[in-house]
Amino acid sequence: MRPARLSRLAFGLALFVLLAGCTATQPSASTSSTTTSARDAAVSDCLGSLRGVDLQHATLADLQAALAAGTFTSVQLVDAYAARIAAYDSVQGPGPKLNAVQEVSATARAQAAQMDQERAAGHLRGPLHGIPILLKDNVGTMDEPTTAGSIALATNVPPADATLTARLRVAGAIILGKTHLSEFANWMAEGMPNGYSSLGGQVHNAYTGGDPSGSSSGSGVAGSMAFATVTIGTETSGSILGPSDANSLVGVKPTTGLVSRAGVIPLAANFDTPGPMGRHVADVAAVLGAIAGPDAKDAQTAAGGSHLPPGGDYTAGLSVDTVRGVRIGYDSTSSGALYTRALDDLRAAGATLVPVDPGLLPTAGVLELAVIFNEFKQNLNAYLVTQAGPNLPVSDLTGIILYNQQHADKIPYGQDHLIESDVMPGDSITAANAATPIILANRAVADKLFSDNGIEAIVGPSLDFVSVGAAAGYPTVIVPAGYDGHDPQGLSFFGPAWSEAKLLGYAYAYEQASLRREPPTTITPTLLNGVCA
Repeated sequence: MRPARLSRLAFGLALFVLLAGCTATQPSASTSSTTTSARDAAVSDCLGSLRGVDLQHATLADLQAALAAGTFTSVQLVDAYAARIAAYDSVQGPGPKLNAVQEVSATARAQAAQMDQERAAGHLRGPLHGIPILLKDNVGTMDEPTTAGSIALATNVPPADATLTARLRVAGAIILGKTHLSEFANWMAEGMPNGYSSLGGQVHNAYTGGDPSGSSSGSGVAGSMAFATVTIGTETSGSILGPSDANSLVGVKPTTGLVSRAGVIPLAANFDTPGPMGRHVADVAAVLGAIAGPDAKDAQTAAGGSHLPPGGDYTAGLSVDTVRGVRIGYDSTSSGALYTRALDDLRAAGATLVPVDPGLLPTAGVLELAVIFNEFKQNLNAYLVTQAGPNLPVSDLTGIILYNQQHADKIPYGQDHLIESDVMPGDSITAANAATPIILANRAVADKLFSDNGIEAIVGPSLDFVSVGAAAGYPTVIVPAGYDGHDPQGLSFFGPAWSEAKLLGYAYAYEQASLRREPPTTITPTLLNGVCA
């Protein structure tokens, strides 16, 4: 298993902050989103606060207020996150070795210093100015490798940032580093566990010690442990929503085409979409606003510009009253104490809940998986030719398979999905002909459910609508709903195409009415062993 890799400078600084953090000021009671039980538990996390600001509970707005007040700098915030990674994530650290982070960027402190200088000069780029963000390691960065978890792509440094990376930089965000993922977005082998890659080894869920879920597994675990303010994931079928659910995060799976995929190592372009993952609805809404919109490098985003909220600001419509009087369907075929409580919270927030039997809806998208074999080959080969960095040991999927065969010790679960994909035609016409009927059929099923019931969205427990949402390309926002023992469970808000602004508003109202999220160190305090005890 490969540890999270920090530059020597970053690791040294992280250790310094680690030692200093154990006597750090305890979290301030003024943090706006902090519940009493969570705040009381968080004080035992000796690396849980920076200059009195609780890193697990502070919103992006709280961090901006502290930066504006001079409570700390962006450089100090980067150091604080690096200290948490060094302590809890790395095999070199004293903690549980969660293995969520692939690399802390050697340029992170320099990026932060630039943002601090701009702030001091009175130039603020927006709500993400000076805020550290971790990217899933299939999202391109021109200053560090982009690998999709593959040993064959370990040296892949693309010549240009992915569009979403470039947009985050323009917005003032600090690209803190990369997170591990299930190799090739979980398209490696049948039976390979979520969170495993040949390059990174196994990611571990901080709440349970087990399955981190989906392919954005490192982004999920890193977000849950406050290794950054927000993380970025990607989804083809459940890989944002699954890790968000399993790691008690807010996750946004956008409408396909809202966020550019240019520069992201693909799985299936007809279904792929990046999206933000974080601890607060307002945080992911702010990040979505920074990365959404049309991109000439991704033709599928052409329609996205006409569906953005005014000014591209997804935070403007967030209010505790956004569900008041709104007809929202709920899956009447699901049950359970946490789900029932979540529905009660929505009713208390003013929503008009309409019972809906989704019928075939939750499984209508399963056929999507059958077309990925051909799409993966075509999309990956095109990426390697047009977007990958120079001097790689492979140039196509066949080469990756052969490279893996030469390093079989790193491929314990085999590579049957790669082999099965490589025998497909791997052409865009076949891909489009196979995907289009599936997409249209799933959209028709979903649209009919919304129109027949006169509802703006539908809610259900955990991953209730993940398949149809993936196949239709429709959006879902998931929010923490509580815990079954150590296991987190979310509430999913599924809506029609381009309804992200509404869904985020509903999710925000539910979040503020419930405030169910607790940090992993509260649910599983043994994470603190060796770090703070």
